[in-house]
Amino acid sequence: KQEQEHYICMLSHRYEDEILFFHEGGVDVGDVDAKAERLLLPTGTALTPEIVIQKLVHKMPAAKQANMASFVVSLYKFYQDLHFAYLEINPLVMLDDNS
Repeated sequence: KQEQEHYICMLSHRYEDEILFFHEGGVDVGDVDAKAERLLLPTGTALTPEIVIQKLVHKMPAAKQANMASFVVSLYKFYQDLHFAYLEINPLVMLDDNS
């Protein structure tokens, strides 16, 4: 279902990483640069679920925010540990049962 699809992108800049998240993803996502919530993380800054909820996933249904925030934190750790410069997932699907 369309409401289960989301968009996420992580990219590196010289002294910071940037995470873009849009609560609507899929083929028809459109111009995510204009629509997405953005979070800039200076190098060495820790990412927490609380920051993710406050800055990125707050437009999702409240019942899904904690699980999505946990996923974003884990994905960011993966992104850092493997030295990615760019990572994009579209669609990022979260089912109605939060899986």
